[in-house]
Amino acid sequence: MLFDEAVVLFAEERPVHGSLDDYKDALLKHRVSYREYMYGYEFWRLDEKQREAFISQREMWCIYRKTIHMNVRRHFVNKVLFLKTFNPFVQRGWIWPEDVAYCDFAAFLSSRQCIAKPLQGELGKGIFLVDEMHRKDLPGFYHACKENQLLIEERIEECREIAEFHPQSLNTIRVVTMSGHGKAEVLGALLRMGAKGSFVDNTHSGGLFAAIDVSNGMLLSDGMDLWGNRFERHPDSGKIIKGFQIPHWKECIEVCKNATQVIPETYWAGWDICILPDGRVELIEGNSAPDVDGGLQAPLKKGIKGAIEKYYKDLFDFDPISLISVWSRSYKK
Repeated sequence: MLFDEAVVLFAEERPVHGSLDDYKDALLKHRVSYREYMYGYEFWRLDEKQREAFISQREMWCIYRKTIHMNVRRHFVNKVLFLKTFNPFVQRGWIWPEDVAYCDFAAFLSSRQCIAKPLQGELGKGIFLVDEMHRKDLPGFYHACKENQLLIEERIEECREIAEFHPQSLNTIRVVTMSGHGKAEVLGALLRMGAKGSFVDNTHSGGLFAAIDVSNGMLLSDGMDLWGNRFERHPDSGKIIKGFQIPHWKECIEVCKNATQVIPETYWAGWDICILPDGRVELIEGNSAPDVDGGLQAPLKKGIKGAIEKYYKDLFDFDPISLISVWSRSYKK
């Protein structure tokens, strides 16, 4: 339960801002987590009118449960199915060990650097670089991949400008779209950067994120981590974050909007993309129920509930906030 978690964290962290009573009120009205209340949206700073502009991740799940088709979710959760479905937007090589003979597996790994990732992993967990230790016993690694359902992908080299933030990781761009009736809108976007030598850029693994101006591809905010710490420069590379211009931004938006049309019922999507050295845009992964806290609301402390409501009405002639209202009434009982 969110409240039980907050009780523990208030006792452990002894924050100088906010209070448990105020958090309880925010929880009942907006279902915010402790991290959203304290770090992400800093609800302790806001009056009720200002709080109304934000939508919590738990509130978003009320909408997702009613609007995400299970068939769509299946195509995003299963990474092999995702790569097959969205193949036109994927340039890198990949191989699913369960579907190939050992000789093909060995040939694939012999000609390129590779990474391994769980078939249905999330938050960057379980991803690792295939190194010499794995290659020394390639038959054993082949069977381990099959046993643990590990997907093998060619390691991607991204454009120099973005790689400079943190060269050890692939620094991806998350673009969140809403789509329907053949139209797609970009709700928000963020750049995710690895930190402290991490192989992945996910914020749950210590990475940073910064908001992107969807109209032109420029970073609007400093970098931020899950605990609300802000960074004018990347703490490892020293590269200035705010004001950085994402290259080939028009192409980034085009790829994501076009991807929404592959499965017409993809009403929501968080597309993880990167820009290759030659300027092409590579689709890495997707999420049918993307987070709205990190990146879309937290860096600028600007809520997007109004934008979600507007896009839903424009695309579906439907008010999604009514789903939250129904949940709120039942939760308070």
